[in-house]
Amino acid sequence: MSKLKDLVSKGVRLIVTDTPDSSSAEAQPKEREIAAEAFADLEPRAVASSQVPANVGDFGAVYEEAGIELPPHGYGVDKVGEMLEGKRLASLGREVKATAVLAALEAAAVSIRDVIQDAVLRDKALDAFEAAKGRELQELHARSEVRIQGIKEEIETLLREKNAEMEDLKKAVEAADQAFLQLQTRKRREEDRLQDVVAHFLEGVPNPVTTSTGGAPSPPPPPKPDQA
Repeated sequence: MSKLKDLVSKGVRLIVTDTPDSSSAEAQPKEREIAAEAFADLEPRAVASSQVPANVGDFGAVYEEAGIELPPHGYGVDKVGEMLEGKRLASLGREVKATAVLAALEAAAVSIRDVIQDAVLRDKALDAFEAAKGRELQELHARSEVRIQGIKEEIETLLREKNAEMEDLKKAVEAADQAFLQLQTRKRREEDRLQDVVAHFLEGVPNPVTTSTGGAPSPPPPPKPDQA
């Protein structure tokens, strides 16, 4: 619980300034305490989905989105904050500064209650903004986890498909290699058969049928004894 929440949850005890006129019979009694109930019903405008980014540098956009406006007299918590930090008051003690500002507000016919209510509204708007961004973050985490898991599954499926494709290619190459070796073996046998058949009808000339083992036509058979 923030300091402001803790403060308003217990009610607010105010510093009361005594001016020369305040002792007269006509002077209005000053508000010394504000009950917690005075702030209970204060709520900024509800925002279903904030359009302000989480990294916003100026919370003015958050307050504007929540519909928070300055009180009609123009004295909100920001203006009072500037008064407290003004050159004349900056070096003074806390209570002295508060007393001086209260006197200035009284002179302007401004109730400190309005200022505190403005602060409470802004605090609640900030809480709502933080909660909204927290929900957005959780939703982003959830969506991202789902998508990441989906991508992992897609990658695994693709890997399985590509591995299967590579395995099929390897098998195809191996089968082609084996078929080619078998072809070479059959070709040699066939060439030997062809050469052998043709050799029966040749004499003194090279065999025109080549074989894979030699790579060239077989040499002519030796001449017959009667032709030597």
